[in-house]
Amino acid sequence: MRRAGLLLAALALLAACGTADAGAPTDTPLLGEWELTGGSLAGAPLAMPTTATLVATEDRVRGQAFCNSYEGGYTADGDSFAVGDLAVTEAACVDSGVMAAEQDYVAALLSVRRADITDGSLLLSGADVQLRFVRPTVVPDRELTGTRWVLDTLVDGETASSVQGEALLHLAADGTASGSTGCSEWTGGWRLDGDALVVEPGPPTPTGCDPGLAAQVEHVLAVLASAPTVTVDGDRLTLTATDGRGLGYRAG
Repeated sequence: MRRAGLLLAALALLAACGTADAGAPTDTPLLGEWELTGGSLAGAPLAMPTTATLVATEDRVRGQAFCNSYEGGYTADGDSFAVGDLAVTEAACVDSGVMAAEQDYVAALLSVRRADITDGSLLLSGADVQLRFVRPTVVPDRELTGTRWVLDTLVDGETASSVQGEALLHLAADGTASGSTGCSEWTGGWRLDGDALVVEPGPPTPTGCDPGLAAQVEHVLAVLASAPTVTVDGDRLTLTATDGRGLGYRAG
């Protein structure tokens, strides 16, 4: 995966469940990337606010836990499977529902004691816990030009927050650009300077902005005006300014 917009904090040790010195055999079908499709913890369904993933190498697991990234060792012997010494990044997730779901996912992962792979699906299970995964669908990189990009994430250093209203970005092949901030619209020009996106938006046109959106409008326009680094990863576009602020878009 290419460079992401979210700046990760230092890893903090969460818990240790056994040792993680032994790895899985190299021919195990467990290796590779998996995407969470559902699960349960203590009899309750696991909330799925965003995407969670698990990537297994020969002796380590890592992935995305809805908001933060995690990494740790694991032991595997036949169907036996346990994660140990798990660490999670400490980016603040503004949405409390995402944070709660992330904590449940990490707790479930640390409680897993068995791995079963059937018909390309992975089931991790333990006492009162199940996590179901499938191989992710490969999404080809979308074209930067001509794609309708929909803003869904504001990044400020280690903090990620959701977007209010509809905020768009469109970069046309003729060098014109247009977009919105959630309550105002703009037009201008654009060009690439290496991996930097140089956008020159005109003054935003207010469309009945709520005063509560002032910070979002300022954030969007400031990142766009900073010649941010541009990254396209599948159907995701990330713009990252040098001051740590960023914008996360999805193709839509």
